[in-house]
Amino acid sequence: MKQRFLVAVAALALAACSGEPEAPRPNVVLISIDTLRPDFMGIYGHDRPTSPSLDRFASQGTVFTDVTSASPWTLPSHASMLTGLYPSSHGVKNHDRQLTKDTLATRFKRVGYETLAVVNSHNIGDKRFGLLRGFEKSHYESEMTVGADQALLVNQGTRIVQQARKYLEERDPERPFFLFLHFYDVHTDFTPDAKWKLEFVEPYNGELNGNTQQLVKYRSLENELSPEDVVWLEQMYEAEIRTFDEVLKRLLDFVDASGLGKDTIVAITSDHGEEYWEHHGTLHGRTYYQEVIRVPILMRGPGIPAGKRVDTPVHLVDLPTTLFELARVPAPDGLDGIDLSQAWSSDAGLPAQRYLFAEADHNNVWEGQDVSDVRRMIRIGDEKLCYDTLSGVKELYDLAADPLEQNDLAAARPERVDELFAELERFMQRPVESGARVLDGVDEELQADLQRLGY
Repeated sequence: MKQRFLVAVAALALAACSGEPEAPRPNVVLISIDTLRPDFMGIYGHDRPTSPSLDRFASQGTVFTDVTSASPWTLPSHASMLTGLYPSSHGVKNHDRQLTKDTLATRFKRVGYETLAVVNSHNIGDKRFGLLRGFEKSHYESEMTVGADQALLVNQGTRIVQQARKYLEERDPERPFFLFLHFYDVHTDFTPDAKWKLEFVEPYNGELNGNTQQLVKYRSLENELSPEDVVWLEQMYEAEIRTFDEVLKRLLDFVDASGLGKDTIVAITSDHGEEYWEHHGTLHGRTYYQEVIRVPILMRGPGIPAGKRVDTPVHLVDLPTTLFELARVPAPDGLDGIDLSQAWSSDAGLPAQRYLFAEADHNNVWEGQDVSDVRRMIRIGDEKLCYDTLSGVKELYDLAADPLEQNDLAAARPERVDELFAELERFMQRPVESGARVLDGVDEELQADLQRLGY
């Protein structure tokens, strides 16, 4: 990356000497759809019409089909999404740390971009966590409505889009912009539009209501889900995705109708997925199975080919490096990600045999106590090793033969377990200086809000 940057600087200097004007940098929009599983989207093979607008967007650009997230929950994953660093590199693994590393916003602002953010979660919107550093304007839309007997997380996507449009209409037209949008609509609590609930959800007589606080009891195994419960949850999730897809369409239509589309790189992704009892769990945050750790990346805009699918395994930490490259913005030194545009700009393409990692789990339980950051994951190609640092248990999966991870091969392939674990140990023991600032603590009000979100 450093060598490419020096080449780019030399080229710009040559252009300046020859009197050629530097081409204007593109605008950049990064959209994070919290808790969106790619396997519930049409473009990734889902058989129900949950995502027509997302699918249409994907057809206009490039789809990465096999993306691993950095963490199975919102805060550390978004810190990685914005920095291009693993959680152990940026240091924000829990609510007791503040991000201090360079982000997309700080770097874009440094070269003249107008930096704007509209977000929909405490994990990102609370400035104590530092994820909004570098944004000249930021708006946090609360997703919580407190009723008579419970706090309900209702969809706020329409408000996010309205504020995003307002920012774009008021922006400085002489400057390129970087806009970061975060939507919480697909996340529990489930409050889909009535018409989409009617289309996607069959009659159900069970006790589930789709609220986070109720599902926490299943996550802790106080209760078990029946097959009917699982079907209902998945169908409610489908209805939520379809509800959000219509909201997103209004934003994308505005970008295109305003003439911004031709000069704007748009990247759509998620921070993590969701469990629907595939491994006897609900919600997210605890495990590194594919239902939780696999996320989508869709990209379109100048320099990005249309109709391309990239099946090489890649990582969420690659996204910042890629956006820096596409926008011709110098990236910070030492990023953990690589430039995904090599998939179409380089004859060699992307490295197929590359180690990918995930860490910073949350809300696990060990000997009756809540513990965090105790599990790890390493993957290369289709091989994946999950490791529990407390129990010492290692699980090995072949994702090509067993994509649902039902057949643990650790006992049958001990030598391969040892090889992958040695690489994982090297990752865990590498010297890093995160610089994350220690916070004094989470006040009672914020802690209550986080508990309602399932933390």
